[in-house]
Amino acid sequence: MKIVKFLTVGFLGMITNVVFFYALVDILLYPPLQISVIAFIITSIQNYIINHKWTFTDMTIGRSISYINYFKYLSVGIIALSVNLAVLQFLIISYQPNPKVLAQIAGIISGTLINYLGSKYWVFRAWKQSPNQLH
Repeated sequence: MKIVKFLTVGFLGMITNVVFFYALVDILLYPPLQISVIAFIITSIQNYIINHKWTFTDMTIGRSISYINYFKYLSVGIIALSVNLAVLQFLIISYQPNPKVLAQIAGIISGTLINYLGSKYWVFRAWKQSPNQLH
């Protein structure tokens, strides 16, 4: 069930990312790689908050949203972003899609598995409680 929630959050993030990217790249003609990075940062904040509060809520009980966990989430996301940018650049150079947002969507999809595994097993992993911490 967690993967369905994660994919739902990811889909919402993709909508945010794609609308931002499309407006700035395909309409206003800003450079795609730089805009992809900015869209990624905006979306990562949104997705971190929703994943913390909804997707992994059973694993984050007793923990508030924190800069430390956001930076862990961002670290995983940067690896996924690297894959995204490589796919984006390859598709733009090789196929010159119009609109370019189609290449962005393919890039986002390519980094999803990395993002899920890193989020589940590192960023939002459940705390291991010692016997003294149990109530």
